[in-house]
Amino acid sequence: MFAAFTHPPRMTEPNAAPTNVPRRGPGCFALMAMTFPAVVIIGCVVGWKLVDSGFGFKWLAEHFQKQTISESFRENVKRILSTNGDVLELATMETEETVTRFDSKTVFDIVYLGTTESEIRTMVVYRYHLKLSDDWQLEVKDGRCVVIAPQIRPSLPPAIRTETMEKKSAAGWLRFNAAENLADLEKGLTGVLERRAAVPGKINYIREASRQSVAKFVQAWVLKEHPQSEIDAIREIVVIFPDEPAAKDTAKAMQQPPTLKIEPRLD
Repeated sequence: MFAAFTHPPRMTEPNAAPTNVPRRGPGCFALMAMTFPAVVIIGCVVGWKLVDSGFGFKWLAEHFQKQTISESFRENVKRILSTNGDVLELATMETEETVTRFDSKTVFDIVYLGTTESEIRTMVVYRYHLKLSDDWQLEVKDGRCVVIAPQIRPSLPPAIRTETMEKKSAAGWLRFNAAENLADLEKGLTGVLERRAAVPGKINYIREASRQSVAKFVQAWVLKEHPQSEIDAIREIVVIFPDEPAAKDTAKAMQQPPTLKIEPRLD
């Protein structure tokens, strides 16, 4: 028979470290250092997918391009103001005008002494312009360049073609002021024609020609200031004047740019 041999129990030191404590894993800083490159790589992949699909370029075109074009337009108009003045000529209209002056007289509002009638007929050249320093709004979106231009203004005074002028004057039966009445009519002729130049009928007559002039001005600015790729992206230029019904709704729909108020330079 063999006696069982057992080791005597091991005495534990009072200050000895416990042998069953688990080891610590990597700290928070080490964990962040390992995950950060992965996050960057994933973000780059997602960003590239968005750009490659066209979404990124579309967003840049719709936001960055608007700001760039509006600011370029502002600077361009300032340069024009400093060199060529504040006027953009729009349209010219030549028409025959007839101006008549009547002078009636009675005695004590009872006895009628007759009416002197004088008339001047002549060809008149009206010119129209806009002020570059007035408010402009411009937006490029989806291939359309929409411009709310300043109001159309008559260039005063209108040009009277004196070689075409015809005059006549006839006094009433007890009146002797035919020459005087005609002289007064001729003296006030320029003022009458200036008022006629601004009537809505004449503005409407030259409105489409003025619209084409503004479109050509904007197109020339685009050709000069922007690369061919941006020119090709603009398929249409729409010009609206502030007195037209569409101007109010279009201005509200525009988000970029705000109204461009351009002050003329004095130097």
